[in-house]
Amino acid sequence: MEKNLSRRGFIGLGCLGATAAAAGLAGCASQTPKKDGSSEALAETSETATASETLIPNAGALEFNQPTGSEVAYIEEPISEDEVVETLTCDVVVCGAGMSGVAAAASASENGLRTILLEKGQTFAARGTEIGAFGDRIHQEAGNVLDPVAFMEDGMATAHFRCDRNVWKRWCDRSGEALNWALDVVGDACGTFTAKAGNSLFAGVTTWGSGVRVEKGIASFVENVLAAAQANGTDVRFSTPAVQLITQDGKVTGVYAQGEEGIIKIEAAQGVVLATGGYEFNWDLLTQRIRPRDLAVYAWINPTITNTGDGLLMGLAAGAAEDDWPHILMNDPAGAKTGNRANGAMLAFLRVNENGERFVNENLSFEYMSNAIMYQPGAHDFVLLSGTDILTSLEKAKGGAPWTPEDMYDSIKDVLVEADTLEELAEKCGINAENLARTVARYNELCAAGEDADYGKKPSDLIPLESGPYYAIEESGCCLVTVNGLRTDADSRVLDHNGKAIEGLYALGNTSGSMFNGTYPHHMSAVSHGRCLTFGYLVGRRLAGLED
Repeated sequence: MEKNLSRRGFIGLGCLGATAAAAGLAGCASQTPKKDGSSEALAETSETATASETLIPNAGALEFNQPTGSEVAYIEEPISEDEVVETLTCDVVVCGAGMSGVAAAASASENGLRTILLEKGQTFAARGTEIGAFGDRIHQEAGNVLDPVAFMEDGMATAHFRCDRNVWKRWCDRSGEALNWALDVVGDACGTFTAKAGNSLFAGVTTWGSGVRVEKGIASFVENVLAAAQANGTDVRFSTPAVQLITQDGKVTGVYAQGEEGIIKIEAAQGVVLATGGYEFNWDLLTQRIRPRDLAVYAWINPTITNTGDGLLMGLAAGAAEDDWPHILMNDPAGAKTGNRANGAMLAFLRVNENGERFVNENLSFEYMSNAIMYQPGAHDFVLLSGTDILTSLEKAKGGAPWTPEDMYDSIKDVLVEADTLEELAEKCGINAENLARTVARYNELCAAGEDADYGKKPSDLIPLESGPYYAIEESGCCLVTVNGLRTDADSRVLDHNGKAIEGLYALGNTSGSMFNGTYPHHMSAVSHGRCLTFGYLVGRRLAGLED
């Protein structure tokens, strides 16, 4: 065990150099940025990166809040047979018990495949409340008919067409079927499933009504799909991470896993499915692949701290291609310096940068709002409120937010900066006071007129800052997950650098790529959980020989 642990840890450029070179990306990570924005040739591995460094040039001299997670499970050095303490055989081994891995295990075992499900953590991984789909019976019962072709075109355009149309099309074509299957699997155990309202168009962005809300949440949903997989005979092993793929003559034939007593060898006749999540708790990989401005978030809010990129690293070691760098984070606004999300700051209050200037339509969908915030000097901004009764302002601005004003206040009270005057507030926050006074005066004029002629914010959200006390919340992004990974085709087969499928290897969820580029499309409601469920369901059927 000690020998195995000694080969773990953050995997730097020293061990990924061959992979990066093969991808034509070595130049992207060949420089170490300095605080003044200059750079020098990388002389050592990325283990030298600290909480104030990134391996991509950091011209803005941005500071970083390094997330703390678990150890990387991936083992780089070849594992020998004399290290193996147990050998298992099956048809399919699924690595990772999140939404996608659990769906794959349930689908495969339901169709007669001997299935083993490995999970690094002590339990399954799940969060959130919605699943995206088209043509499912929940949307149909609600009379909410959406256009999957227009949805696909939006996804393609948001990714600047640096994605795979066939993957998008497969999701749009089969997501309704996948959700209907899952509804039958879980029955009424998760409470009511409710379709979101129809689409809305604002500031040139269509927010899609593709999400289906699960009353008891995604954790309940995944728990019940997992129970179905176990009832079908799936062998579920928690605290047993996959650590290395087994390959023979270019084909993936199984996986090594780390058990309590040592290395377990698992031979899989039909294939290996990588569903280990993203790499948001691997600082090494983050600083190689993420834009510094995206990386300079204040909060890392995914509770699954076992997401250290193990599936990505195993796939790369087997010759897989990955999405081009820079990769993207699924970022929300309202990241607070406490390391948490200040939910009350997610509302459409006036925002200014440190120069005291307004810079954004505060009604933008989350990914565009977050991008705008990260683009500002210092990759941060300030959310402004005023008046003696904050709860009234929160109630007026909350719209469809699923929190009470009291809950939202609790999330911001520890980061509120209070002052009797705007000048005092500016001094406390380090904001340009003269510009701030001018910005607030202009904003109040727009509120009085009932029309945001400058940025086009909804009239109902024009809440003036008329009198003290005044409040500011310093805000940056908050990261949920990474969403780029191994290149896959529409059948979830992992591709090599020539676009050829690696036999026996599949990737799902945030271990997979081929869909997103530039920004995560939050306005396409619940597409992340939707792709996890759909492709998990389909890969189980494919391995069972039920898909063409």
